[in-house]
Formats: sequence, C-alpha cells, structure tokens
Amino acid sequence: MHHPLSFALLLLSLVFIPATPSQAQFIVSPDNGGITLPEGFQALVVADDIGRARRIAVRDNGDIYAALMDPIDLGYVVAMRDTNGDGVMDIVKYFGELDSQCKSLEIYNGYLYVGSTRQIVRFPLDPKQLLPTAPYETVVSGFPTPKNHRSKNITFDDSGNLYVSAGSPGDSCQEVDRTLHSPGKFPCDELERYAGVWMFDADTLGQTQLEDGFHFATGIRNNVAFQWDPIKKELYGVQNGRDNLMQNWPELYNERESAELPSEEFHHIKAGSNFGWPYTYYDHQQKTRIVNPEYGGDKTKRPEEGLYDDPVLTFPGHWAPVGLQFYNATQFPEKYRGGAFVSFHGSWNRAPLPQQGYNVVFVPFDGIKPAGGYEVFADGFKGTDILHTPNAATFRPTGLTVGPDGSLYVSEDKVGRIWKIMYTGGEGVLASAAPIQATTPSSTQKSAVEIALDPQGQALYNQYCLPCHQIDGSGVPNMQPSLIASERLQGTDTEHSLRLLLQGSNWIEDKEFPNLMASFAFLSDEEIAQVLTYSKARFAQSSDPVSKAVVAAARARYASQ
Repeated sequence: MHHPLSFALLLLSLVFIPATPSQAQFIVSPDNGGITLPEGFQALVVADDIGRARRIAVRDNGDIYAALMDPIDLGYVVAMRDTNGDGVMDIVKYFGELDSQCKSLEIYNGYLYVGSTRQIVRFPLDPKQLLPTAPYETVVSGFPTPKNHRSKNITFDDSGNLYVSAGSPGDSCQEVDRTLHSPGKFPCDELERYAGVWMFDADTLGQTQLEDGFHFATGIRNNVAFQWDPIKKELYGVQNGRDNLMQNWPELYNERESAELPSEEFHHIKAGSNFGWPYTYYDHQQKTRIVNPEYGGDKTKRPEEGLYDDPVLTFPGHWAPVGLQFYNATQFPEKYRGGAFVSFHGSWNRAPLPQQGYNVVFVPFDGIKPAGGYEVFADGFKGTDILHTPNAATFRPTGLTVGPDGSLYVSEDKVGRIWKIMYTGGEGVLASAAPIQATTPSSTQKSAVEIALDPQGQALYNQYCLPCHQIDGSGVPNMQPSLIASERLQGTDTEHSLRLLLQGSNWIEDKEFPNLMASFAFLSDEEIAQVLTYSKARFAQSSDPVSKAVVAAARARYASQ
C-alpha cells in the first residue's frame, strides 16, 4: 500500500550535506533552555515551536526527526537539519500525511519507521537528503483503533524483528469503563488485540496484526516508553499504570493512595511475559502485586504466586513515563554507561494533590537488571515547585534519543522544544526553574455567591469531576475538555450536559477527546442538579441553576429511549 507524496514535497528534500561541527563549537543555552541538570552537564535548545513532539530520532549526520501528535502542513513527522554548524536546526520541514497522529518513530536499515494509530509505515531515506525519497510503504496494518492509548510504539532488535506495543482501550477492562463499582470483564477480551507487545518481521511489507503478528507479551496497560537495548540484547518498557482508584472505589482508597498508586512499572519484557493488567497492579509501598478491585481486590489481596511477572523497578503513580533510552555511548561519565534514561510526561490523575513527574530520571544497570533505584537527571520542566494542573506546566518531556556524538536529546510536547544535553565537565551551568505561579482557582473567575450557596455541589465536583477536569476546570489536553467558559454550561439549555451525566459520552460521534466520560446515573437527581449548578456557576459564571425536577425529567426521557 502506498500513499502519494507530492512532487512539491520531493523538491523540498535538501540534497546538501549538513555541517557536523565538534561539540566544542556549540554555544549552550544560557539557562540550559529552562531545565536543571547535574554538575558538568549543559544543554542547547536545538529546535523550538516545532509542534507537539513525542519520539525523536537522530541520524549519523545530525538530522533530527520527530513524531507529532497534531499535523502541521498535513504532516505528522517533522524533519530538521543544521546547515551552519551551530547545533541549532535551521531547516524544518513537515511530511507524512498519515491516517492519524503518530507518537513513535525509529530509523532502521535506511528507513524511517513511523507508528500511527492503526499501522506501521516506513519512508526510505537517502544519506544526503533530509526528506524521504519516495512515498511510504505499509509494513503492518490492521490494528484496531481504541478510545484511549491509541499510539503504536515501535522498536527493533538486531535479528530483524519489529516489536509493536499496543495500549489498552480503557482503564481497567471494566464492563463500563471508568465507572463507579463497575466490575472487570473476566476474561478480559481486550487482551486479544491490545495491552501487549506483538512481534513482526521488520522487512516484510503488507503484514497485519491478526495474520502475521506473534503475540510476544501481554498484560501491559500502556507501554509508551519502549526500547530494545542492542548491548544487553533485551527488550524493556515502562508502563503507564491505571487510573481512578479512588473515583471508582472510594470505600477502599483515599486521595493520597489514589494519587501514589499504582506504581509505574519498569518491565523486562521476554517472550511469554504477562504483567498482570487488568487483573492486578503493582504496589511499590507494599512491594507486591495486588488484585485490582474490579476483580475482587481489597487493597491487600495478592494474586496466585507465580502467575504474573513483576517489574524490575517501580516509580510513583501517575508520573506517566513516555520515553526510554539506554545510554551506550561514551561522552557521559562512566556511571551512565549501560544505564537507562526515562522521561516522565506528567499525568492528570493525581488531582487534587499536586502533579508530579515532569522530569527525566537515570536508572543505573548491573547487567540486564537495574542496579538499585533511580535519580532525577533533568528537572525544572514544569516551571514551578508546586503544579496543580497539567496545563500549567512549562514543558512536558517526551522523547529521548542519543546522538552520534553521545549527547542526549530530549523532546517535549507542550510547546515543541528539543534539547541537546552534553557533558562538558567542570562545574557546568545549573538552570533555575522559571518563576511561574501555580494554578489555583481564581475568586474573580467564579460566582462566589452561588458556590457559597451550593457547597454540596462543590463537594460532588471534587469527588467525581475534579480528577478529569482538574481543580480549575481546565481539563487535560487531548484527553479531557476544559469547562472554563464552556458554551454548554452557559444559559438555560442543559440538555447536552444532562445527557452526558446520565449516559456518559459513548453516544457522541466523532469525539474530540478520546477519554470516555462514564455515566453518573448512580447519583440522585438532587446530586446531579447540585454538581451541574456548581459547574455552571464556577466555570461559566452562569446564574441559571438546574433543578431536581429538570434532572428527573431528563432521566425519564433517556430511560425510555
């Protein structure tokens, strides 16, 4: 299968060879581009405002490619080149009219492989040209498109195998996703096509998941940070753990437990591995695997011994790992060689507690296993010591890769910045976090009188709505919508909002946000009226309350449909 590549785009492919200066010629950014680094390290911002970048790759000549979550000029991939030798990418071109957003790419055997939502494709690369020399070829297709965790993340071993990680379509395989007390499906049918790793031949075109994929490993909820280490000759991934422990099981979990659990798991993935999703999660505080409440867990119940694999290392909950890169170069000091860098994008499900993650950590290794714990390597991305909402972060680190000179490249998807981190020795230059104020509810942006009259509505919002829509109503980009100044909450027409609360969001076609909104029909008519009245006043400054009778009438209408 081919996708046409315009003649004009081909003309844009640059044929001159980029300058490749020595590292010493680079002038580093005076504040390391807004991040903090260990002593002896400095950073150069090599690209900025390129789009919402995820995984990145660097060629031997210094060209950089980044996968984009949103297309620019119809392209989901950006190609960059430095032509004057200062290390900054002065040529930036977009290509790749794919079927959907892409978060993963890798250079392999002269091709740029790209993972989108439903397929893996490859573009041929020429050593002298920046842009691909021909249309893309489809390597694997036939992946279903889930509501959540849609990216197909890729890596290659040294035996010609392509590994594809596919995330789960929901949170914990409930009968009704992300819903209070909804039981888990047993057996979980989602494991057949999702939440695992599939292996393919890297050079064969026209493969499909069902016919050609070998189901290599399972029980992995969403493995975005994913890499084969060519030195260890082993496959690894760092999983994004489940959400909604307190929201779905408030009798078992409090706010702090729900924020800190479950662990983000570092997996050593072998053929036949089963890491226990959705039946279990790993608790780094108890240092054991725990049965999920959807499957009869009580916060302490353990699964049958030996049934599931354990992680080789754990991190606190909801840090959201999205990048993994083993360091096998020699520029950095000896302690880093053979270890792994992990980037944490920051999650949303820690609310109402402050958000965490937003850093790059280093994990030392001893052979094929971590040597102990981890240490924060690059920090300051969130721009403030205390962060309440993901939207307020200055940067959210994503992709990691090592360049030909041994430098570590880091991308992020808030403004589209890429750093090149170099070891320069000496004292280095330590950056300080930008003085950005933490986001808190603004008394000037809310109807104080109505909130004061409806404290129960505020309590209901904090319990059921805040984890997704955040404490200030700003939502989460690409996941949950903002409620601030929402037209749906303004005025007297509450039909859309009431249907959402009573039926969830499954009925909406062409949803802009992939995360499913669960039904809150278990709330009473009075409670729904209270939380909707509060939301209208708090976020849309609407003085039109919703009555219990209006909710009852809507409930009756939808029950009869």
